[in-house]
Amino acid sequence: MKISLKWLQEYVDVKEFFTKPEDLAEILTRAGLEVEEITNRAKDFNHVVIGKILEKDKHPNADKLSLCRVSTGEGLVHQIVCGAQNHKAGDVVIVALPGAVLPGNFAIKKSAVRGVDSAGMLCSLKELGLAKESEGIAILPPDAPIGKAYAEYGGYDDITFELKVTPNRADCLSHFGLAREVGCLLSKEVKAPKAEPVTVSKSTKSEIALEVRTPDMCPRYTGRFIKGVKVGPSPAWLKQRLEALGMNSINNVVDVTNFVMLELGQPLHAFDAGFIGGKKIIVDRAVAGEKFITLDGTEKTLTGIELTIRDASHPVCLAGVVGGKNSGVSEATKDIFLESAYFMPMAVRKSARAHGIETDSAYRFSRGVDPDGALRGLNRATALILEVAGGEAYSDHHDFYPNPVKKSPVTLSVQTVSDRLGYEAEEHKFVDFMKRLGCHVEKSGTAYKVLPPTFRFDIEQDMDLVEEYARLNGYDHIPESLPVFAKMPTFQDKTFMLNRATSELLRAEGYSQAVNFAFVGSKAERAFLGSLETLKAAGLVASEKAIHVMNPLNEEMDVMRSSLSFGLFRNLNSNFHAGNMQGKLFETGSTFAVKEDGSYSESTHLGLAIWGRTQNLWNKSLDYPVVYEAKAAVEALLKVLNISSYTWVTPANKAEVPAFLHLGQYAQLLVEGKKVGFIGTVHPVLLEEAKIRVPAALAELDLDLLYKTQPRPYRIQSISKFPIVERDFAFVMPKTLKVGDVLKDIRKAAGALLLNVDVFDLYEGDKMEAGKKSVALRLWLQDKNATLQEAQISEVTTKVLESLKKNFDLSVR
Repeated sequence: MKISLKWLQEYVDVKEFFTKPEDLAEILTRAGLEVEEITNRAKDFNHVVIGKILEKDKHPNADKLSLCRVSTGEGLVHQIVCGAQNHKAGDVVIVALPGAVLPGNFAIKKSAVRGVDSAGMLCSLKELGLAKESEGIAILPPDAPIGKAYAEYGGYDDITFELKVTPNRADCLSHFGLAREVGCLLSKEVKAPKAEPVTVSKSTKSEIALEVRTPDMCPRYTGRFIKGVKVGPSPAWLKQRLEALGMNSINNVVDVTNFVMLELGQPLHAFDAGFIGGKKIIVDRAVAGEKFITLDGTEKTLTGIELTIRDASHPVCLAGVVGGKNSGVSEATKDIFLESAYFMPMAVRKSARAHGIETDSAYRFSRGVDPDGALRGLNRATALILEVAGGEAYSDHHDFYPNPVKKSPVTLSVQTVSDRLGYEAEEHKFVDFMKRLGCHVEKSGTAYKVLPPTFRFDIEQDMDLVEEYARLNGYDHIPESLPVFAKMPTFQDKTFMLNRATSELLRAEGYSQAVNFAFVGSKAERAFLGSLETLKAAGLVASEKAIHVMNPLNEEMDVMRSSLSFGLFRNLNSNFHAGNMQGKLFETGSTFAVKEDGSYSESTHLGLAIWGRTQNLWNKSLDYPVVYEAKAAVEALLKVLNISSYTWVTPANKAEVPAFLHLGQYAQLLVEGKKVGFIGTVHPVLLEEAKIRVPAALAELDLDLLYKTQPRPYRIQSISKFPIVERDFAFVMPKTLKVGDVLKDIRKAAGALLLNVDVFDLYEGDKMEAGKKSVALRLWLQDKNATLQEAQISEVTTKVLESLKKNFDLSVR
């Protein structure tokens, strides 16, 4: 939210900060109102002053240029070459002198134009960034003070603050609201704007009737009829106030409603009374399916949840959000009905979010406005409309307020403040702070009863008052102290430690961590995953029925995710198209499903995404499916978790393979006989559709199942001092035979002397028989208690060869 210091000055004295706005910004930021940006508009008009043309002659070397002598003060005359033709001697103009920098980083310097020296420029409003189009240079009124800085004359010498107001401090979303806060922080008097309109003895209620059918959504509604207004451009002071804060001027009536909203924080709306059907205003919910056209001409179909302002036949306004085109104020408007109300924040929030409408009034109503400020805002706006647009304001205004909002007093002792803040709070300071906040303070024994004002709806309990004391006294007064360590620290959560170990392992394997929203788009996720029965077939918890978010941010976040794979594929896709031709990602997070009894389940999953192959100048990339890299990472994780009993299985039923994965390059992981997830190559058709030109793989595991028996103890053995013996063998075997089965058989046959066995070569060349392959294996043998003898080695190798011959009909090549 933007705040003007010149405007703020009207309610509280801040003159001292015009030369040092950073000091006020520091005070506000320390008090919890963060100042994000300070803009001094006067700097944009440095060296831009008001001048008077003394003489105008033709340029000696150019027919279309003029040569002017311009005065910018007593004794200061400048020779300036000008290309415009709409000026003459005696005109008062805007002069940019050398040193000025105009919009577009256009620096003004002394220069020669067609051989004639020129010391400045006569400016148009467009060149100053104050208008989109200009016909020639700007001509000012004859009484404009010569030599005066144009920023000061034009009202552009203001300083604006961009404030980041937290949701609980909606009372500061206005200049008067911020003035109250500044007055409280600096112990200065705050002056309220006058709100005493002159009314005629005619009844508003006889012109426009009022019926509030939803007092639960609209606790207070005020309105006044104003007859005979003249709608037109706003006066300069009103335009400048709005434009200084980035708001466009529309007409004098609408500008007043915006002015009062920025001044008091009370949004208002003006209706063209001539378009209020039946001469009646009705506050009620929308009718589902009815159409509503906003002021900007956008048609909305209402759902029935919206709170609307209606006439006798149709909606004329989305309450607190936006007005309707069918009742907006225009130059033809003669009579208006001015509305100032207090709508419940939830009612406005639902309407604004349902239709994606963001307005300044909705921003304020959705955070909460002062219910006691509705009538004050109505009176203030009425007085200003009479000033800038004329007309007659009728008395006997509407004020529907059957159940006035009452704040409950909060009881608190000063000792409680001291106990919570860790230093001695001062009683006189506490009372002073509370009164400056606008609270009514009454002593009750050793405690105080504090009644907060209605505009501070965030003060509801004693700790809120403790926070206010700390804020106003300065957070820097809170001392630094270590807590008393009376007990042993609790142990870290097991799941947290396991997740951290998993993360460390995968980062060591070259993976980067991804963090995605738990919300996804239902249509996009279902199109990617296909049938969720394939996830269930891999041991993951999933349900065909999605869990819908009741109030989604948009269509891309309307359900809770069923799998991590969809989000990781989107990460893969965006990374590849951003130029990352190779990468590895992992994510640990929750997935959600509906149980058979209708309740919800949440599971913790691990997802992996890999795409592309590593290449460099010395080594060509190896031509193998990247899914093996996912397999290696999963097996490394299983090793860290001390899980040795696992196997990979390819389902016989192809219907168990997810739609987004390759039918022939997919496997499910069984850990100790139970399925816990899958790995697979991304389907080539999917890669083609996404224009991903490198191979990719995905994996997803149920961490809840893997962690169930964790942590598992490790058996530690001392390192043997006796040498290791290596033996290499090459076997010819069918290509269909799994090498893993061969390794398993070798481990079983070799017994305790086998330290390790691994593959170190694979040959499938033209010298091999069709359908055969040659696999070279290396066995590491060791006796931990003595040096191996040749007889022992021969015995082990014989057992291995006999077992392989018997079980697989394999012989040494």
